[in-house]
Amino acid sequence: MNEQVYFLGVDGGGTKTQAVLVSEKGEILGYGRGGPSNLLENGEDVVRASLRSAIFRLLKSIKTDEVVSCFGLPAVGEAEGLEETLSNLIRSELGIRADLIVNDVVVGWAAGTLCENGVHVVAGTGLIVYGRFEGRETRVSGWGSIIGDEGSAYYIGLETIREVTKQLDGRKPPTVLKGLLFRRLGFENQADLIKWVYGEGDRRSKIASVAPVAHEAATLGDPSAIKILENAAREIFISVKTAVEKLGMCQPLISYSGSVLEKNEFVFSIFQRLLRKEYADAEIRKAPLPPCLGAVLLARKRVSTSNHRVFVERLLSSQRSTI
Repeated sequence: MNEQVYFLGVDGGGTKTQAVLVSEKGEILGYGRGGPSNLLENGEDVVRASLRSAIFRLLKSIKTDEVVSCFGLPAVGEAEGLEETLSNLIRSELGIRADLIVNDVVVGWAAGTLCENGVHVVAGTGLIVYGRFEGRETRVSGWGSIIGDEGSAYYIGLETIREVTKQLDGRKPPTVLKGLLFRRLGFENQADLIKWVYGEGDRRSKIASVAPVAHEAATLGDPSAIKILENAAREIFISVKTAVEKLGMCQPLISYSGSVLEKNEFVFSIFQRLLRKEYADAEIRKAPLPPCLGAVLLARKRVSTSNHRVFVERLLSSQRSTI
């Protein structure tokens, strides 16, 4: 790379879009943030506005032909023609070429493994696992809230609400969980619960927001909440184990991100214990970089693979200095 080069990394999702501009020396020059960028769920107008909000300011002071970019966006690889549509949208809205467009889980993997052989699990509102090993790749889960995402915050929230409805009916005896859910959400009766679930708003995000209630109830010893979280941890473990086996890894690097594993120590401790039992020598770690910087690593690999570790160390150092 003889000429000046900048790396633009973008991580899009169903609630927000984050972008970062990095110099060829690994210095973080600026961050940007926008709204949701799922083309299938949010529509083209919303995605255009989100990308512009997150990225346009970052590009104002540099020449766009000096930018190498990687966009990690939802649903890429899941719908025919989506990548071409996004490429044209990015060019028309931002005036740059999208050098690489991948599913957002891929930039999460890059941030978690630092582009090394390994498996990454994103356990947030949804649940998805992605891994690469010796040139092969695989993806597990990520089927969405209607038919998949077992182990996610949505899954935990939905199972919690289902448990509470059984207690309200008398199909199960009441526990701490019922009272806690009603207090946290300000419900006075079951009509309030029904209105909240089926009323206006993003139902997926609302239900996922119930997950911390299950965690709080579990810490108080509520058996129904404990069972829900145990099942969630087991589901995450099964997805990771499946990915590891499909890739043929023996001593895997397993990285993770998302609120379920980062903030729910109950789920994480069970998940970690299951992994240690299955893979005694596995390296298990929280993603050392945010996904937008994972996108930067993938962008850099498009033009150079030399001094990768040096670039990663500079990126880590630059990130620490900007926090």
